[in-house]
Amino acid sequence: MYEKQKAETEDELSIMKGQYKSEIIQRIKDFKNRERETKTSHKDIREKMKKQALDFIDHISAILKEALNESSKDKRETLMEISQYTAEAERFEQNLDQLIEKFETLTESSHPADLILYRKRNSDTFKRLKFPEKINLTLPSFTIGQINKTQNKHQFGKFMRGQLSHLKSSDDSLRVYDQSRSSNVKPSIKKVSRRPVRINETKTQKRVLYHVSYRDDRSAYVSGDGPGIQLIHRSGTELDNISTDGEPFGLAVMRDGSLIYPDYSNQVIYRVSLNKQKTELINTGYGTKGLCCTRSGDILVCMDYVMLTRRVVKYSSNGWKIQEFHTDQNGESLFNGPRFVCENINEDICVSDSLNKVVNKVVVLNKSGNLRFKYDGKVPKQTLKKEFDPRGVATDSQGHILIADKANNAVHLISQDGDFLSYILTKDDGISRPWGISVDTSDNLWIVEGENACIKVFHYLSSL
Repeated sequence: MYEKQKAETEDELSIMKGQYKSEIIQRIKDFKNRERETKTSHKDIREKMKKQALDFIDHISAILKEALNESSKDKRETLMEISQYTAEAERFEQNLDQLIEKFETLTESSHPADLILYRKRNSDTFKRLKFPEKINLTLPSFTIGQINKTQNKHQFGKFMRGQLSHLKSSDDSLRVYDQSRSSNVKPSIKKVSRRPVRINETKTQKRVLYHVSYRDDRSAYVSGDGPGIQLIHRSGTELDNISTDGEPFGLAVMRDGSLIYPDYSNQVIYRVSLNKQKTELINTGYGTKGLCCTRSGDILVCMDYVMLTRRVVKYSSNGWKIQEFHTDQNGESLFNGPRFVCENINEDICVSDSLNKVVNKVVVLNKSGNLRFKYDGKVPKQTLKKEFDPRGVATDSQGHILIADKANNAVHLISQDGDFLSYILTKDDGISRPWGISVDTSDNLWIVEGENACIKVFHYLSSL
């Protein structure tokens, strides 16, 4: 019995000294790494919070500076105008005093003949007296703005607590930031296939489809005429349905996986979180016809200004306006009717611009907003049956720009410098009046066909 118990004890001792000891040392090491990572993460977050607060201060300071300058300008211009009225009134007073003195002299001490002669020569002197105009001054005013503490906190940003769990997360379905599309990461080289492969085709219940934005390599959000957004699996299965008050005029997925879309009639961009909580992200004040999320997390929005020049506006992820693009280096308007927008891997801004029968084109700007080139769809030795009619625009991991040409039932492929490469899809490939397009992280091309209310997915790139 002793020998048996001794042998079992020695085996257990060996396991404890070997495997168990090694495992617990590794776990302690891992726990300390997590501790260090937690400290580092909180340090980084606090720095970001401080920077965000400084950005707020800078933003408010800029608003204050602009308001003070406006007040100073108004004060200067108003005082100058009042000074002109005052000088005119003083001149009138001086002339009036001289005339009073003259009339007193003629009536009190001059010879009667002098008065008669003066009146005969200057019979309308009194009648010609014209008082300076009166002025009505409305004093400037300032309306105190109201600070919504809840909204201000939302605009500042939201701190999300970390989670500590003993369970492994196996949910890889959420869309994450695609490092292969980052300008800091060199993508693997791929070539355009001679014949794109159709992966799937799905018919929806909507009458018309306009917009598509991939969520991950297996699913995408789509919308069309009327309210509502669908999440469609690549196989054709509807995974989710998001209700909206109005018709979405664009779709985009943010880095945290939340969906954003503009409601044209309400002039608001809404954000739908992963748990389907809908909040107002940006009150644009104007109609919005297309948007996208950049790799840095900002939002590009096509603005349909009625009275002002149409433009593309960049917002931060929390809704602060950062930049506007509407004129080129010569002060000429860039857009007639911006509809769709996307960002390329070199941070170029690609805008599909079309308005009725006005010259249709794709406008490409660099990240500073300077015009790089315009693509009008006219290709040497290539004949389009109808006028170039760009709709959706997208980019892939190689920096190609893809353009849906609704009128010609084609998808144009051009380089990031504007050189025509090919029609990767045409009517011969079964394409009919394409509208929205989106290229996912695996370079699968999602297309929604307008009048057919059909979603088609193609794979058109292959590794060298």
